[in-house]
Amino acid sequence: MKARIIALATIFLCFGLSQQEVGASESMARTVDRNEEIQPEHVSFGSGRTGWKLRIPGNRPLATAAYEDGLIFVGGGYGSYEFYAIEAKTGNVAWMFKTGDDGPTAAVVKKGYVVFNTESCIIYVLRAKTGEKVWEKWLGDPLMSQPALDDEHVYMAYPHGDGSHHLACMKLENGEEIWDVKIAGDLISAPIIYNVSVYITCFDGTVYRYNAKNGALIWSQEKKATCAPTIYNDRIFVSLRHAEKMSEDSVEQYEGLATLNNSDGVQQQKDLWAKRKAPYLVYGRSTAKTGAQAELDASVGFGSAPAAAKLGQAKENVGQYSVAGCWAYQGSRPVVRSDRSYNAMGNEIQCLDINTGKVLWSHKYEIDEEGIGGRVFAPPSYANNKLFFGSGNGEVFCIAEKNGKVLWKDKVDGSMSFQPAVAKGMVFVSCDNGLLYGINTGDADDDGWYMWGGNAEHNK
Repeated sequence: MKARIIALATIFLCFGLSQQEVGASESMARTVDRNEEIQPEHVSFGSGRTGWKLRIPGNRPLATAAYEDGLIFVGGGYGSYEFYAIEAKTGNVAWMFKTGDDGPTAAVVKKGYVVFNTESCIIYVLRAKTGEKVWEKWLGDPLMSQPALDDEHVYMAYPHGDGSHHLACMKLENGEEIWDVKIAGDLISAPIIYNVSVYITCFDGTVYRYNAKNGALIWSQEKKATCAPTIYNDRIFVSLRHAEKMSEDSVEQYEGLATLNNSDGVQQQKDLWAKRKAPYLVYGRSTAKTGAQAELDASVGFGSAPAAAKLGQAKENVGQYSVAGCWAYQGSRPVVRSDRSYNAMGNEIQCLDINTGKVLWSHKYEIDEEGIGGRVFAPPSYANNKLFFGSGNGEVFCIAEKNGKVLWKDKVDGSMSFQPAVAKGMVFVSCDNGLLYGINTGDADDDGWYMWGGNAEHNK
């Protein structure tokens, strides 16, 4: 299927046809009948909270939902051909869009547009209210990261026909290319937009900063970075991998937090902050997990790792060697607020002073189950002075930013690899088995983390 689509796309492009014409998706969304099988269920949790759950057909891993104006937007999961708009309060499906290829990733939404890409080839821009297609463009296979938006542009990484990965900037309204540059490989999670610059971390650990207007490279640093960067007050926060040789036959992997200069990308401190052993960065530590990832890849036509994905980079740097694993990999990306950094490494959630690197509080949890992305915890979401986490054993945590105290936690029926969204007093949780939850938090001020990374720039 993938090979056929790539071949057809190549033929169409050779004959001068628009890339928008390559996909096989409908130009209008199909409204889902309330009497069809996609129906939400009312749920009550052990904490006394209530909400809804929706089983997306196919039981596939789901990415973070995106919220705008009473709707949440979510792809049908790795390997699916559906993208949904769902009423946030009720869980009822408002509309569904049929994609031309499989694997919708996490969406971004802004100014009435919802933007997402499929794992296999295509980026889409739809009207958020109706699902009407504005434009689509075939980029390449596989696409393991997601797009980012500013007010006028879409930013997306993809494997180019020249054998290199590229980062592209396109007009939001029509897909017109503004600039396109070569990069080392696919991205961890997504591009990050801050102050007219685009920041990325490639799976080989290289961190880049580009001028968002013209694509000019400002700097690049080979840092063995293990997550997408967070930019706060003109400082860059990123987790880094560090290998220490223990003996002739033994190397131990560590991970810790670093800050980089915004002007040149140079690391601001010699030693990593809160450095800890990181066995989760070693490929093959869990045969059950790598087996599940291999099955997901096989389900979409990848009998072995495709050369275009350059998965050797991810295997060496973050311990992932499958398209599904890289698609779901989130790393230890921090949230930074009021001179504090919050992140999860392994089964530990921690808070650091960003001026000194001092650990202000840290809590370990007796959890060793991982999501499809290979982590016990997804990166935190932040709202209303609280942190929200999903875990590999199906527990959803809400903790106080001040001291890490658990304010509440509930159990859902599936592991989680992606961070939740938080909007209007609800937490939206995406599971690795196709279950989507809307949980009423009991506090209407729990609001503001509307998609992966918090906003369309992914740097809330």
